[in-house]
Amino acid sequence: MEKEILRQEQKKEDTWNLESIYETREKYQEDYEKVVRWMDELSHFQGQVGESSKNLLAVLNLDQQIERQIQKMSNYAYRKYDEDLSNISSQELVGSFDQLYAEYSKKSSFLVPEILKIEDAKMQKFLKEESDLEEYHLLLQRIFRNKPHILSEPEEKVLSSLQMVLAEPEKIAGIIRNSELQFGTILDSNQQEVKLNNENLTLYLKSPDRRVRKDTFETFYRNYAQYKETLAETLQGHVMALATSAKLRGFSSSKEASLFQNRVNPKVYDNLITAVHEKMDIVYHYFQLKKEVLQLDDFCLYDTYVNLESANDKTYSYEEAKKIVLDVVQVFGEEYQNKIKEAFENRWIDVYPNKAKRGGAYSAGSYDTIPFVLLNYQGAYHDVSTIAHELGHSMHTYYSNQNNPYLYSGYKIFVAEVASTVNEMLFNYYMLEHAKTKEEKKAILSEMMDLFKSTIYRQTMFSEFEAFIFEEYEKGHVLTNELLSNKYYALNQEYFGNDVIINDEIRYEWERIPHFYYDFYVYQYATGLSAACYIVNRIRKKEENAVTDYLNFLKTGDSMDPIEELKVAGVDMLDQKVIEKALDMFQELIDEYRSLM
Repeated sequence: MEKEILRQEQKKEDTWNLESIYETREKYQEDYEKVVRWMDELSHFQGQVGESSKNLLAVLNLDQQIERQIQKMSNYAYRKYDEDLSNISSQELVGSFDQLYAEYSKKSSFLVPEILKIEDAKMQKFLKEESDLEEYHLLLQRIFRNKPHILSEPEEKVLSSLQMVLAEPEKIAGIIRNSELQFGTILDSNQQEVKLNNENLTLYLKSPDRRVRKDTFETFYRNYAQYKETLAETLQGHVMALATSAKLRGFSSSKEASLFQNRVNPKVYDNLITAVHEKMDIVYHYFQLKKEVLQLDDFCLYDTYVNLESANDKTYSYEEAKKIVLDVVQVFGEEYQNKIKEAFENRWIDVYPNKAKRGGAYSAGSYDTIPFVLLNYQGAYHDVSTIAHELGHSMHTYYSNQNNPYLYSGYKIFVAEVASTVNEMLFNYYMLEHAKTKEEKKAILSEMMDLFKSTIYRQTMFSEFEAFIFEEYEKGHVLTNELLSNKYYALNQEYFGNDVIINDEIRYEWERIPHFYYDFYVYQYATGLSAACYIVNRIRKKEENAVTDYLNFLKTGDSMDPIEELKVAGVDMLDQKVIEKALDMFQELIDEYRSLM
C-alpha cells in the first residue's frame, strides 16, 4: 500500500494557486477587518432604506460590495481548508470566516423586508431620480416577485426563529441513518464476516457473487425496517414544515413554493415524470440486457447493481489526461480550448491526493478569483472523466463572470450541472470513438448506460415519490410507514418492470434517501442530464449554430430565468421532447452494446 504523501510534499505545479487570491494570510485579514467596518456601515441604514432614492442606491451598493468581498474570502478560506482538513490554522480560518458570514446574514436581514415596504409608485419615482438604480432593476423585480408571499414583520420574525426547530426532522433522520442504525453483517465471497455500512454497501451489491448481493440487500434493508415508524415520523415532520410554510405564504402547494425559489415552472417537473413513463420500455430493455449478460434464469433487484463490464482498468498519466480533455473541448473553438490550457498551466487545479485532503472533486470559484478545481487524480478512466466534468463547471463560471456584472453572475442550481455533463458526455463519446478494443468500448458503454439509468430513471422515481408524499399530506392524509412503503414498492414495480423480481425489502429504501429532505431538489439531476444530452446531440450532429448557442448559454449567468437561459442553447425544458431525446440516446447505447455482444 502506497504511503500517503503530506501536503507539503506536493509539487507546487500540481497544486492550485491560492496566492492569486491573497498573497499572505495578513492580506486576507485586512479584507476581513474591512468587511467588519462595512457591516457596521450597513447597520446604519436600518429603518432608512425607503426614505430616499439615494439611501436605496447606497445600501444596495454597500450590500453588494460586502457580499462580493465575502465570496472572495470564502473561496480562499475553504480552498485552504480542503488542502488539509487536519491543519489547525486552516480550521481556525474557516471557523472565523463562518462567524463573519453569520454576522453578515444577521446584519443584512433588514434589507429585503424594508425594500418590500416601498410602494410601487415610490419605487418608480426612485428609479427615475437615480439613474444608477437601473443596474438593480432586475434584482428589485426579483425581490418584489416575492412580495405576495412575504408575511408581516412579526410573522416573519416568528418563522425565522423557528427555522432551527423545523430543521430537526432532517437532523434526527441523519443521526439514525449515520450513527444509530446498525446494518448487520454478511459473509463476503471469501466466507469472511464483514460489517455492512453506508460506505461499503455499493461494493457488496455489485459483487460478482450473487449470494453476496442477495445477503447484502436483504440484511441492509431488513435493518432499516426496524426504524420504519420513526423515519416515517421524521419525514412527515419535514413535509409538515414545508407544507405549512408554503400555505402560510400563499402558495398552492409545497412543490410550487420550492420551484418558485429557483424561478422554475412546475410544468418542467410534471413533464419529466410524464416523459419518463412514456419511455419506460427503454429501461426495461436495459434490465433485459443485464439479465442476458449475467446469464440468470431470474433477475432480482439486487442483480441490477452489477456492472455489465469490469471497469476499464487502463490507466492514464495526468499528461495523457490533459491531452485527451484538450482534444475533447476542441469542438468549442480556440478561445474555450485556450482557457482550458490556462487552467492546466496556471494552477487552477489541485491535482493529486494527499493526507487529510478533502475527498472527491469539485469546481469552486468567485467573481474575483479563478474557478478552482479540486481533484484526487489517480489515473483511472473515471478520473479523466472527472477532469472534463469539473472543468465544464469552471468554464461555465468563467464565462458567466466575464459577461455579467457581479450582481447577475451566479447561475441557478437548475442549470449548474448542464455544462459539466456536456463535457462528460462529449468525453465519453470521444473515448468510444478512440477505443482500440471491443472490451474497451463495452466498458465505456456500460458506464454511459448506467448514468442514464441512475440519473434519469432513478432520480425521476425519487421525484415522483416526493411529489406523492407532499400531495398526500396536503390532502390531509397521515404519512404512515404503510403508506410510504407501499407507494415506494409500487413505484419500483413501475420503474423496473415485470421482468425484474421486486424483492420485498426495497419497500424500506425510502428511509435511507437524504434527498427527500431537500425540498424538490432531485428532479434537477434528471433535467440537467437531459438538457446536456440535447446539447450534445446538436453538437455531434453539427447542427447550425449548435456550438455558438451553447457558448452563449454559458455567458448568460443569472441574467434571465433558468428556463430562458437554456432556450439560448436551443433547449426548451417545457417541451417533453428534451427528455424523450435523452432517453432515445439511452436506447442507442443499448443497441450499440448489443451489436458488440
